[in-house]
Amino acid sequence: MRTFAAALLCLLLVSRQARADGIPTPEGLYQQQKKSTALAVTLEAICPIAGAGAFYAGEDDKATVLALASGLSGGAAVGAAFFLIHLSHQNPSGVDHVFSDVESGSAWTVLVVGGVIYLLTRISGLSFAPDAVTAFNLDLQQRLGVPPTEPLVPFHAQATGATLVWRF
Repeated sequence: MRTFAAALLCLLLVSRQARADGIPTPEGLYQQQKKSTALAVTLEAICPIAGAGAFYAGEDDKATVLALASGLSGGAAVGAAFFLIHLSHQNPSGVDHVFSDVESGSAWTVLVVGGVIYLLTRISGLSFAPDAVTAFNLDLQQRLGVPPTEPLVPFHAQATGATLVWRF
């Protein structure tokens, strides 16, 4: 019975401190819920399908488009590569040689176009991930009512030098 009472007392003391810290501030909630740009870019770089970083940041629509485009183009390129390997082991003659050339040319076209589209979707995913995280974090700040961490002052640059004035 004493062990039970001691355990209950310890739990009450721990829960009392937790209740005192239980009402989080908006800044604390923001720190808990904000997304990491480094993690989004790392996910995007590691995953073979584009859009993983955008999924992490909550941009589901754009991430789905990137994932579908990269998946379809990558699959087409890999399929074309396997078809070219299959065609390389054949020795057609006559009319079959013409059909083999058409098939080979089509496979090379699909391989190149699919590879280019795949690379473009991966680059797009890598460049979109930080923007998606920034948008998520700014929206989270606005929803929680947290003031911006840095003042939004526009950058102005002034270059001195010769100027040209048109007079009419």
